[in-house]
This record gives sequence, C-alpha cells and structure tokens, in this order.
Amino acid sequence: MPFYSYADNILFSTFTMSGLLPVINEKVRQFPDISFQLINSLPPKQTDSDWIYHWLTPSGDISLSLANIDNDFLLRFPSLADFVIDGEGSYISAWLAPDTDEETLQHLLLDQVLPRVLALQGRLVLHSSAVSVDGRIIAFIGDTGQGKSTLAASFHIIGFQLLTDDGLVLKDEGGNIKAIPAYSGLRLLPESVAALFKELPQRKVMASYSYKERVSLGNNDEINPVELKALFVLGDPNLGNETKSIRVSRLSQRDACMELVRNSFQLDISNHAQVKTLFAAASSVAEQLPVFSLTYPRDFSRLPDVHDAILQQLKKPVQ
Repeated sequence: MPFYSYADNILFSTFTMSGLLPVINEKVRQFPDISFQLINSLPPKQTDSDWIYHWLTPSGDISLSLANIDNDFLLRFPSLADFVIDGEGSYISAWLAPDTDEETLQHLLLDQVLPRVLALQGRLVLHSSAVSVDGRIIAFIGDTGQGKSTLAASFHIIGFQLLTDDGLVLKDEGGNIKAIPAYSGLRLLPESVAALFKELPQRKVMASYSYKERVSLGNNDEINPVELKALFVLGDPNLGNETKSIRVSRLSQRDACMELVRNSFQLDISNHAQVKTLFAAASSVAEQLPVFSLTYPRDFSRLPDVHDAILQQLKKPVQ
C-alpha cells in the first residue's frame, strides 16, 4: 500500500515503508501531504557555491551535506543516497548508491529526511523519544548516544506506551502544547536490547552503517496529537556516572528555549526567516511547558530509580 501516516502527514511512497502505519481512508489518500519516489539518475552536478552546510561526525568526516539546486534542496549522505526536496517540502526523490539496501533507505528517509522536511514546512520537530504517562506525553531530548531510546524503551517495558523513538512534532493549540509522534519505531544497540528485554523482541538491522537494530514492539496504533506534560533534557552521561546520583532540576525559560532549538531538526539553517520561526516556536513552548535537566548514571540496574525520580517530579505542582 503506497499511503502511510507520518506524524500528522499523509505520505505517498513508491517504496514500501514497513516501519509506518498504512492509511486506508480513501478520502484522506486523495491528497497526500508529501510524495516520495525513487529515481535512477543522479541529481544535477553541484558547484562549490551550491553547498549550504555540511554536518560532521566527531572525527571530522562529512555525514550529511545540504545544497541548493534552483528552488530545490539536495541532501547528500555520502556513499549512501541523494535526496532532492522541493522548496515547499511536498515532493522528495531519492537516488541510491549501488550498495545501499532497503533498510538503510528506510532509516535515512524516516529518521533523517522526513523530520527535516517537516522543519522546512515550519514545524518544530525535536530529536526526542516519548512515552505516555496518565494520558499525556513526557519526552526526552538530548544528543545522539545519550540514552533517549533506552530510557523510553525502559518505560515501555514497565507499562508506559512508547510513542516515538526519535521524532516529535510540537504544536501550540491556544496555549496548550500538543505533541505528535513521528512514528512508533524503536532503535537500540544490541547490548541495550539484551539488557532491557527478558524475552528478545523481533528486530532487524537498522542500517548498513550502524550497529543499531530496529525493534518491533507491535504498537502500530494511530496516535493523535496529545498534550505534552513535560520535557526532560538528558545531561552529560559522564557526570552521572561520576556522581552515581540522579538529579532532576527545572531549567530557566531561556535555557529551555536554547535546548529546544539545539535539539530540533533543521534543514536550511541559512534561511533567516526559518531560524526566526524556530526560535519563536521554541520560546513559546519553553514559556508554557516545564523543561527539566535530568542527570543519571548510565547503569541499567539504576533505571528503576530513574523512573521513580521522573514520576515523582511529575507529581509535584508546577511552579
């Protein structure tokens, strides 16, 4: 089936997206928000002046590049794939390198390209995992590798529904911050899967260049926008490991705003209007929502204590 749900968007795809929930409503399918197709030819050749930005790995290698081609954008994942996005964020085409497999394509599209397309449309999209607590959402943000997915998965295992692994769209509905999960997938390192689950779940390779696995939890129900109760910014793992303590503290509105901006997906960071829109959205969320810093030791045996600290914080009155 070529129609899928991604956040609150309908995606038409010529490629089968096994990680997304199919859309069966015929009326809704007539007007997809985003269309995706594979192409067989490389995008036009770029000059040095076409490149807008390069994302670098900690070792200094280029992991992702952004270029401007006429009114379109090119996202290049070196040696893996090129994605061309129209200026409105409505159409995406992809050329794959010969060795790029289906799992890698799906990962790049779901977890890298589509969140940036939503950002191009003016949405605030966070690098965030999220779970449901008492009918509302709590979300975890932080740098890659700090444990967002592991923490969310650990909450799911003790009975709190996992909503998303790394992609949360925020919207302000008259002073009420709603959150929309991108999709309900889960990506974990093998050692985390082994430590968290008594019975190993179904899983498969996430991408050819990563050790992470895509874990199936069977929770593919459609999720509507839900009130966001609180955000937790995961602190430096080294500090938690050194002190062996769990600390939860409320961030100032300014610091919360900066963390939201820093942990948001962005496409064209040279577009001043889009950057202004991003800061305005982040400031509005920070003004209305409690945002906490969370520092804890990255020790699987301490996760029950981390759960308790978070849940106890949620019971306290908002100051």
